[in-house]
Amino acid sequence: MKIYKKSIFAILFCLISVFSCKPEFEYDKITDIYIFSTVSSSNDLVTTIGKSYSFTDASRGEYVREWTVNGPSFFTNNGDSVLTEHIAHVQFKETGIVPVKVTLDFGDPSLNYDTTFNVAVFDSVVTADFEVANIEGDFKETNGKYTIESGTFITFKSTSEGFPDVFEWNADVNGEFKDSLARMEFVTPGTYDVTLTASRKEPISGKKGEITKTALIEVVPSSIPYVLDQLTQDANGNIFVKLNRDLNVDEINDNTINNFKVTDALGEVQTINHLTVSNELNNTIILFVDPNFSSLFVTYKQANQSGDIISVDGVLLEEFTDVKVEGYQHNFFTNGSFENGTYAPFNDGKWIGSGGMKVLKDPSIAVDGDYFLAVNFDPYTHKNGNGSKLSIEMTDDYFPISTEKKYTFEFYAKAIGNIRTLKVSIKDQESGNSVNKSLHSNLIDGEWVKITWYSNESIPKDFIQAYIQFDLIAEPDETAQLLIDHMVFTEHVE
Repeated sequence: MKIYKKSIFAILFCLISVFSCKPEFEYDKITDIYIFSTVSSSNDLVTTIGKSYSFTDASRGEYVREWTVNGPSFFTNNGDSVLTEHIAHVQFKETGIVPVKVTLDFGDPSLNYDTTFNVAVFDSVVTADFEVANIEGDFKETNGKYTIESGTFITFKSTSEGFPDVFEWNADVNGEFKDSLARMEFVTPGTYDVTLTASRKEPISGKKGEITKTALIEVVPSSIPYVLDQLTQDANGNIFVKLNRDLNVDEINDNTINNFKVTDALGEVQTINHLTVSNELNNTIILFVDPNFSSLFVTYKQANQSGDIISVDGVLLEEFTDVKVEGYQHNFFTNGSFENGTYAPFNDGKWIGSGGMKVLKDPSIAVDGDYFLAVNFDPYTHKNGNGSKLSIEMTDDYFPISTEKKYTFEFYAKAIGNIRTLKVSIKDQESGNSVNKSLHSNLIDGEWVKITWYSNESIPKDFIQAYIQFDLIAEPDETAQLLIDHMVFTEHVE
């Protein structure tokens, strides 16, 4: 077995920049297994994360050679944790004591050989630094510092050295930023310092790095107008006023409610019971109004005093007039509170029925406004005895209805006498299929009862053109009357 000194030096000189060996080593006298590394002794097997060592062996006559290292460290020869070449280059990717093992198989268990190098890998010293990677909005750069408009997003990118994997950014803006990339929104006018602290998860040695770039960002008020973005209504009838950017909540007070006006389709002003800022969205105000599922419109006018709505960067909200509310405003009935003194939605040419109806005016009795509908039942003979009943159904102007949408049918009813059953059917014009809702023994003689059916649920049949039929039965042996007010049938517009 023979190995040449010059060849060994040639290989190692090309592969490593620093090489030393044991003083007693003589290349031309190797007669057995000899393993060496880029350091002179095992006590020197110390490095920092991300660095490399090279190992080789000078054995002869083996059948199999296998180097192994624990992941995520790996051999740069092949990018794997197992290697069969003479020379092994290892890059260390985790801190701690990392074993590098070589096994030599000579075909005889008594001659087989293995050895392990334990390399102490310390945490690298982290030098923190970062750069601006992207700006979403108008900006101006001067001497490495940035002037931006309120509402601009800036993405910062860590350029730290030392292989950090833990990042913490601080710029005194909303949000937590824990990645190597940090996308921040700057809203409030002012000057901002940006700080990055970079470190490793499990340092054995070394220190974290931190850098602060003072007055890196200057935020000025946005040139984009502060305007209404959307008006929506929830299931309780409350109106959500969404603006195109955050508002200054400190400027909202009891006077702000006077800047708004809510009207219905007839121009009637609706009472705003309360105004507040949404707990979830800093760009949204909630107007609390009584449930009214007819079309609603909102107007905002500045009062030029305390209570005007101002954005977080100091811009006044622009005025708007009679903007329609999106949401639960699509009511298939007209005049569901009977306030114009007619029988609508029953006898506006779209309905036929039995029984007498009349609209009465009495604010002390009406639930909604001054008027209500009084329905007198017709007497009829039943096998169980005499009683009275009323049936009303649409005959024209059917409305589309589908399982793909959701609906609410709501009204107030007061029984005068014993009304045993109140049933409402939604029927399909073409097929005659129907879905029914019935009220049994829930009506209280002489008291208003609010009745809500479906309540934002899908109609369980696929209707194309639908109509409504009411069947009201009172028995036995009396002629009853039913009072109705605030009747709405709404399609929920998402």
